[in-house]
Amino acid sequence: MEDHQKYLSSDELLEKIFYYMSRLFEEKELSATLFLLTDLGKTLVNSDRASFWFWDKRKHEAWTLAALGIDKITIPDNTGLVGAAMKGNEILIVNNPYNDMRFNPDVDKDSGYFTKSILTMPVTDSEGKVIGAYQAVNKINTDGTDGKFTEEDVKRLSLATAFCGKSLESYVLQNEAMEDPLTGLRNRRGMHAYYERRIATVADKTSIIMCDIDHFKRVNDTYGHNAGDEVLKHVANTLLNSIGINDGAFRWGGEEFILLLSKKELDESAEFAESLRQKIEESVITFEGTDIKITMSFGVSEINPELTTEENVEGVDAKLYYAKEHGRNRVIKEIPAEG
Repeated sequence: MEDHQKYLSSDELLEKIFYYMSRLFEEKELSATLFLLTDLGKTLVNSDRASFWFWDKRKHEAWTLAALGIDKITIPDNTGLVGAAMKGNEILIVNNPYNDMRFNPDVDKDSGYFTKSILTMPVTDSEGKVIGAYQAVNKINTDGTDGKFTEEDVKRLSLATAFCGKSLESYVLQNEAMEDPLTGLRNRRGMHAYYERRIATVADKTSIIMCDIDHFKRVNDTYGHNAGDEVLKHVANTLLNSIGINDGAFRWGGEEFILLLSKKELDESAEFAESLRQKIEESVITFEGTDIKITMSFGVSEINPELTTEENVEGVDAKLYYAKEHGRNRVIKEIPAEG
């Protein structure tokens, strides 16, 4: 009956920390690292649920990088206890959330879950700037009954939040140096670095998608280059919001983009590309009162680990070229044999 983890003594806490640190030392994927850190925090404070949030200041949103017991959530950064903790850079202990105006009960209503206690802590970088938040939900006592979060839990959770901050800061700083300033996607240099770090060293199958905006010069000539920039940003946001945390989105140059999809085979990636093609075709970009519609062409390949980065790009580029030469606004995963 005793399914709940028991509250850890000092010796047990050190043993648990050593276990997680050894796991973290071996882990290379960001998502797995953050899940380990989130699980560490959940263990340290003995909570029923836990989540680690990233503050996307460019989009004015917060979203869960790792969530234990719940699905991924995205919220405006000025709402909820997570938003309050990040905006005010303050630790929030709320043991009666339904009496707190900052608490949003909609998630409980949708899921049937009942939130009884919440501990929310801002996650900061090395300069003390808030970059995210950690939230533990529903404290559990050693006897399995409902508990209340205390300052002791704050001390224990500080360990996990510190490591979360370091991991996220390293990830963000590395990306900023390899980022396209217009779209916010990684640039060509960033793609090569990502490939060498994440793709070349991993045995799992990975797919590469190369896509291009059809007749983009016509957009610039008709509506102006500022409108063209809005189209590029719209495409970048669509791609970025469609991929997973372990996938990569890159502006290869001009109106060309590359996606690297982890643990996806050719057919699955082609279906994903088709969903993107439809999403782009159905969307509308409004610039200075004018509606602009575009289409995109896609080439899809499976990464061949025996080939170099350039050779894999050349292979998928050939499929994109075929799509452009045979009508545009389509996905090509295989070039038909001649004859």
